[in-house]
Amino acid sequence: MKYLKLLIIVFFLIINVIDCIDKKETTQKEVKIKFKNLKSTSIKRYSESNMDKIQKHLKHILVERVADTSNHKKVREYIVSQFDQIYWDIEFDSFKDNTPFGEKTFTNIIVTSKFVNDEDNDDQDDVDKERNDNVSSQPPKTLVLSAHYDSKYFKEFKFLGATDSAVPCSMLIDLAISLQSEIKKSKKKLMIIFFDGEEAFKEWSDTDSLYGSRHLANLLLDKKVITKDNDDLPISSNFYNTVEAFILLDLLGTPNPRFYMFNKKTESLFKKLSDIEDKLSLKRFISPKPNKYFQNHYIGSNIQDDHTPFLNYVPTLHIIPYPFPNVWHTEKDDESCLDKNTIEDLSKIFKVFVGSYLI
Repeated sequence: MKYLKLLIIVFFLIINVIDCIDKKETTQKEVKIKFKNLKSTSIKRYSESNMDKIQKHLKHILVERVADTSNHKKVREYIVSQFDQIYWDIEFDSFKDNTPFGEKTFTNIIVTSKFVNDEDNDDQDDVDKERNDNVSSQPPKTLVLSAHYDSKYFKEFKFLGATDSAVPCSMLIDLAISLQSEIKKSKKKLMIIFFDGEEAFKEWSDTDSLYGSRHLANLLLDKKVITKDNDDLPISSNFYNTVEAFILLDLLGTPNPRFYMFNKKTESLFKKLSDIEDKLSLKRFISPKPNKYFQNHYIGSNIQDDHTPFLNYVPTLHIIPYPFPNVWHTEKDDESCLDKNTIEDLSKIFKVFVGSYLI
């Protein structure tokens, strides 16, 4: 009887713990980032055609670029060369890991905006300024954009991976260059990560995939952001606490993609993209089409990708077509499958999204 009572107590303790965990999960707040309305001149500028520049990047990236090969190194060097170090800090996360084909070297590229505008607004009143003088300096908030730059190895054919992910990488480079003037004036940081080793060398598994993102997610656990308070004393903050959102782009470039919400916590960000699409469509800044790109529907999904290792640390938004393009992991995922209007439309939407975040 004594043991039975003990078992009953233990049972109810376990139930209570599970209930607390469930409540913790369901009560987590939805991500709410402050966006500002862009001036019409800025929207018009972001909506200008940059397809020629994106295609220029594609010419250098759209090659077979399996991790730890000479072509892969050339692509990495090209990506880095496009970022003016007046505006950007460039870091490399290089490491070795075991693969089905032996030990390989991987290198993630982390590009971070240098400038943080700490100046007070001219229209800020004296009371606000005095209040700010008594508050410790907070680290700047950061938006992370990302894509992978390696291509998958196939013994049977040369895989170029136009959608997977030469186009996303080219779009991110173009976005960064286009927004440099806004970045210089912003109080927020923009980080762009080009992941290495997303693709499996053989069959997708926990150990044969996501080499770069798994390594970097753990590495950033120890990253500190140092700022100074009003007495010029250093303040250390955990990097992940400064990240407002982590956005991953993948499999972009084929015509008529449809994107869905996979994560309720970043629903507001997805809806922001959808709203921007509506506004640009209304102004005829993007091409007419029968269906929206950003469908305001939530579907549960556990699609594994480079955002997966970060799920426990930061709010993630996975921008990937669903269903996948029919060229996925075939030799047809080359330049011939790409639709210029779609690439240009998505590029404009992302620029307005990031531009309205930075101001």
